[in-house]
Amino acid sequence: MGSLIEDDMKRIVFTGLFMLCSFLSIAQGVGSFFDQGNTRIKTMLQQIALQQTYLSEIKKGYRDTENGLNTAHELKNGTFNLHQTYFNSLSQVSPAVKNNPKIKLVTAYEQQIMTSFDNELSWEKQQGILASDEISYIEKVYNNMLTACTRDLDQLNIVVTPGLAQMKDAERIEQIDKIYTATDDKYKFSMSFTQNSRAFALNRQNGGQQTQVLQKLYDLK
Repeated sequence: MGSLIEDDMKRIVFTGLFMLCSFLSIAQGVGSFFDQGNTRIKTMLQQIALQQTYLSEIKKGYRDTENGLNTAHELKNGTFNLHQTYFNSLSQVSPAVKNNPKIKLVTAYEQQIMTSFDNELSWEKQQGILASDEISYIEKVYNNMLTACTRDLDQLNIVVTPGLAQMKDAERIEQIDKIYTATDDKYKFSMSFTQNSRAFALNRQNGGQQTQVLQKLYDLK
């Protein structure tokens, strides 16, 4: 009887020890599984975090690009239009410029220059007092004057015609003043030259002056 009890006790202890060992083994295996699982989970979480960061950078870059395109569009259709309006306004001619009295004076002076030379050359050729080289000299001076007057008129046309030049009103008026001054000088010279040419011819006709070249009279080349 006692032997049976001892045997049972041994079996119970052995069974308990076996179960304890099995449990420890299983627990160790489970722990190892969870350790590996934790490492994998950590790796996956890190990859997800990196993807989220990458996606965030892509979104930020897209927003920056979109903002840049919007800014360029605004510059093109806003600031550019503003500048274009300003430049277009510079191409327009205000009434203050169009009605500048010096414009009419320039054209009137140049007409007088041509008339005075035409009349003088016509008279000199009819009278036949001056030599052919002296007549040629008057014609040379006249042609040079016509060339200079044409340049002035071309410049004046650019200043007073809308769309031909981008200038402020003050700049246009300044250019008109310069053209007027230059034309006024030509006008005064032309009047003096033609009058002296006539006086020179009359003095020769009256015997009051020896034959000479007009170039010496004006000291011109």
